[in-house]
Amino acid sequence: MATHLLDLSFDPAIPRRRLGELKDMAQEVVIASSTLEGRIAVRTAAALGDRLRFLNSYHSNLIEGHKTSILDIEAALQQDFSGDEQKRYAQELCAAHVRAERVLMAEVLETPPVNICAEDFVSRIHRTIYEQLPSHHLFVHDQGGFTRHAVLPGQMRDGQVSLDGGLTPHGPSADRLPATFAEFSRAYDPVNFHGDERLIAIAASHHRLVWLHPFRDGNGRVTRLFSGLYLAHAGINRSNLWSLSRGFSRDKQWYMTNLRSADSPDEDRKGFDQDYFADFCLYFLEVCLDQIRFMDKILGLNRIDARIEGYIRDRDKTRGATDPLDQRSAKLLKALFLQGEVPRGEARSIMGMDHQTDRHARRIVSQLVREGLVCSSSHRAPLTIGFPTQVLRYYFPDIFDPSVLGEATEE
Repeated sequence: MATHLLDLSFDPAIPRRRLGELKDMAQEVVIASSTLEGRIAVRTAAALGDRLRFLNSYHSNLIEGHKTSILDIEAALQQDFSGDEQKRYAQELCAAHVRAERVLMAEVLETPPVNICAEDFVSRIHRTIYEQLPSHHLFVHDQGGFTRHAVLPGQMRDGQVSLDGGLTPHGPSADRLPATFAEFSRAYDPVNFHGDERLIAIAASHHRLVWLHPFRDGNGRVTRLFSGLYLAHAGINRSNLWSLSRGFSRDKQWYMTNLRSADSPDEDRKGFDQDYFADFCLYFLEVCLDQIRFMDKILGLNRIDARIEGYIRDRDKTRGATDPLDQRSAKLLKALFLQGEVPRGEARSIMGMDHQTDRHARRIVSQLVREGLVCSSSHRAPLTIGFPTQVLRYYFPDIFDPSVLGEATEE
């Protein structure tokens, strides 16, 4: 009978089966992520992490069937939209995701919520995404477009959910949802877990929140954003140097299969099947580890050096003799990537220029700042690395390939 899925217990909160294997992998993820963050200067990590928020948005919405590009997301953030209705819809969704993640991540890092799994915080994720969208977006969307059912940002759903056209109910009934969500909040409160078990709890809570399906629409996006915030709350990937959503979207069907398998009840139909539950948590940790290793490989400093030089060469070929960029600027860009920031007065010596060329060195720095390759809050402030759109396909071609980035053109 289908209704057996409505009242499954969250006890145990993390799998009892294969727990040793899960703990080993959780430790591996924590160490690998910490090592990756430790290799990148803090300022560089912050700048790159913010660019990778576009990647989180791109892949999370791609999972939901809405494809756009990084360039189109950037355009949407500047209120520049496609004339095509479906393309504009994807642009608006992705831009809202980027804005919401920036706001919520800053909050988690600066003033962490008492319980990140509490209904008020999870509802705020949903509300923050939707309040970034125009009013006509605030209706449930399906393959035929917008329906007449209001999304009700931040409010729990008031009807039953089905993922197979109404044949099988999914998650708790609407009348049971508040009590079941309260159980979820208690079960996955971070204070209940320590050490490697906290990461296992994040993996488990990802499935449980998808199963709860607490809102009328947007549940997948909310859950993936929630998991990224929960990771940061636990001290993992705080700089956003790797993307969980990218890992899930690489094989969307396998992601969905693992989620749905973990919905299965145990033999007594009182809780979730422990074998499938453990399988999902292992899958989640494998995705984390795969994405960390991927980023660790492409952020190799020897490769970045060559890519910076490659951008400067190609930039001047594209623009011809107009406004060329001094080749010595590559030394400054490499130093900024490695060190995070340098005092403005040291730029000349880093580029290997003597005192007689001081004015020329200042002109080079000014040009780099104008093009967004270097950032500085004032004429006297330290210099930091910048990642404008035109360099992404050069610096990080394995992440920002043409299908993700879109058609990049030189300004």
